[in-house]
Amino acid sequence: MMKKIAVANQKGGCGKTTTTINLAGALADAGKRTLIIDLDPQAHASFGLNASSQSMDRSIYNVLTDNPDKNRPINDCIVKVAQNIDIVPANILLSTLEQELKDKEDAVSKLNLALAMGQLEYDYVLVDCPPSLGFLTFNALRAADHVIVPIDMSAFSLMGVGKLLGMIELIKIKINHAPRVSALATLYDKRTKYSQVIYDEIKTFFKAQMLTAIIRMSVDLKKAAAKGVCVTQLNKDSIGAKDYTALGQEILRLDGAEEFEKALNDTAPMTVTISTPTAENAPTERVDVVALPQALETAIRESAPSTHHQAINSPRNVIIDEPVAPAQEASSGFKEILFNIDAPNAKEIHIVGDFNNWQPGENSRLSRLEGGRWEKKLGLNPGRHKYKFVIDGEWVSDSNNKEQEQNSFGTFDSVIIL
Repeated sequence: MMKKIAVANQKGGCGKTTTTINLAGALADAGKRTLIIDLDPQAHASFGLNASSQSMDRSIYNVLTDNPDKNRPINDCIVKVAQNIDIVPANILLSTLEQELKDKEDAVSKLNLALAMGQLEYDYVLVDCPPSLGFLTFNALRAADHVIVPIDMSAFSLMGVGKLLGMIELIKIKINHAPRVSALATLYDKRTKYSQVIYDEIKTFFKAQMLTAIIRMSVDLKKAAAKGVCVTQLNKDSIGAKDYTALGQEILRLDGAEEFEKALNDTAPMTVTISTPTAENAPTERVDVVALPQALETAIRESAPSTHHQAINSPRNVIIDEPVAPAQEASSGFKEILFNIDAPNAKEIHIVGDFNNWQPGENSRLSRLEGGRWEKKLGLNPGRHKYKFVIDGEWVSDSNNKEQEQNSFGTFDSVIIL
């Protein structure tokens, strides 16, 4: 299955293009066929792989445009640049695409549709995003299974990252598409304590979403870009080559774990017998469970704690001999909760959470009071709820609530327990 990775951060100079090119090189060295999509009008990835001199009418702009005189299928715009590495180059016309497609309903899905229609035979597609959070980046995030956020070791490294993660959350809410998000430390200078301080801050922010690979500063990365090749082609023994090889191996491991989990979820259900020590002569209950492939069985058996009551007797049979307690019915009594926030400059505020499927609407709108305070009363069922405020389109947690939980997008949800 083709994996699609967007390399995105609206901050310039953090190593997006360097990461795109050299991660492609590492994956190619591992035998993976890789396609780079240069989605930056500045065309740095195209320059960095000596593909910028290609015909101006065979670029990613021609793939995405609706102009019938200029539109081309993606397969016609692919340029081979190295063994296992191809690229669809960019040009400056990309900067006009948002205006051109502003009235099109499927505008933000153009790249995703182009990749699907192309029936491409690649293991990986890497998308080099522009340093902005506009139309082109949104297209890349919409198409991606995985988003890598390169973050350099500077004082401004985390500025704006929250807005990128908020955009990914919005994609999840609007179209139910949730790419995995990973942070990558770049331009790390091991000679300075400052780099370690910044790295620790980034790691604290992203926690488990921080990639273990670290991209150190290396002059060979600059030399490789100047020669139009991946760093592993220039000098396999260089720091840059070793760091990006480590990154490539980590991505392959992550995807391997994902395939493992997918195989577990996709295995066909089968009917088995569950015996429970209930009343004598009671009818036997039959339920559907997942039939486990042998490899998955072995892994589960080896990782299962000794107190686990599920015994696997054969590759195609699961017998559960533990009585199943009836589910407890949740209380139906609502509790009225007052949510409020101070935002004197806001024009509109909504509250969204698991109680309204994270969807802003008329019933989620807060009322503005004097002094810039906003509030909304909601009736919620007893239990644990996660929520956020949406202030003029920006998703923020409740600063008055210390109970927070990191979500899968790298941002934090506020938590209330009733």
